[in-house]
Amino acid sequence: MTKTSTSKAATLLLSAALALTAAAPLAAQESTPPPDSELVSETASQLPAADLPTMNEQGHSFEFSSTFNGSLTDVPTEAPVYSMVMPTYTAEQVQERAAGLGLDGEIQDLGNDTYAVEGDSGSLFVTPGRLQFISSEAAPEGDLPSDETAIASAREFLRVNNLLPANVGEGAILARVEDPGRIVVGFKPVSPSPIISSNPNVTATVGPEGAILEATYNWADIAAGETYQLRGAEAAWSEVESRRAWVDASLPTDQFAPGSNVSGAVEYTRVSIAYTTSGVPGEQQYLQPVYVFEGTLSPDGSDQTFPVTAYVPALINANQPVG
Repeated sequence: MTKTSTSKAATLLLSAALALTAAAPLAAQESTPPPDSELVSETASQLPAADLPTMNEQGHSFEFSSTFNGSLTDVPTEAPVYSMVMPTYTAEQVQERAAGLGLDGEIQDLGNDTYAVEGDSGSLFVTPGRLQFISSEAAPEGDLPSDETAIASAREFLRVNNLLPANVGEGAILARVEDPGRIVVGFKPVSPSPIISSNPNVTATVGPEGAILEATYNWADIAAGETYQLRGAEAAWSEVESRRAWVDASLPTDQFAPGSNVSGAVEYTRVSIAYTTSGVPGEQQYLQPVYVFEGTLSPDGSDQTFPVTAYVPALINANQPVG
């Protein structure tokens, strides 16, 4: 395998790993029930359940006793729900994007608004709501840039190539790998914020000397809709306390074997509102609010503590818009 193809393969593997990590970090405690059924409203469309996975890649199950040492009164009691529409692209639009990226190959129409373009310098793959560019240029020799420089390089590349939406926030480092040298930079919407789901986002993989090896535009047209009353922070805490929340706790596998049951005590100290996707890809999707409880886990049999986060859907059955 050539050095170029090795770099390309490494970039694809890194992107795939990031996608899997972002999609499935959560584990339910033993008594977690199914997600809430569709929200019923007389004035708005029924909403599908919030996307809160019930398995994590380590396969742990959790049995925590939980306490809360913070304020439950500083959390909003209502919040808007946002609709997401995935844009589609015409062959002419794809040709323009490809030309801007320096790709001179012919467009392959794969059907269902899906296209591919191959060129000497890379390839472009397009589906509704998603454009992915992969460079075929060999990654240069040298050191990886600093985090700040990598974010700046990614932003400039995306801006120049019309892959940076207007509603985009500050960039963040999603992953940094030293061998082969790769930094993955991600951008999410300014509003709503924060978004805990992996989408929508724009990412760029930066190599040594700030070279852009891959860029993925995974975006949607986002519009604020009805404002809904939330279940209330105290009711949400009751779900956490009763072990009916979705829990995110990344634990070292040398101490906690994958698939094992983890017991212990958690002290939560903060609660806030974040957003996650809901709905089936390819159909109408939304960004809806969830409660986020943050705290510290003290596992049984360990003298270490670990960050832990619990998620509770903020919308409940029969909840109606207030605006």
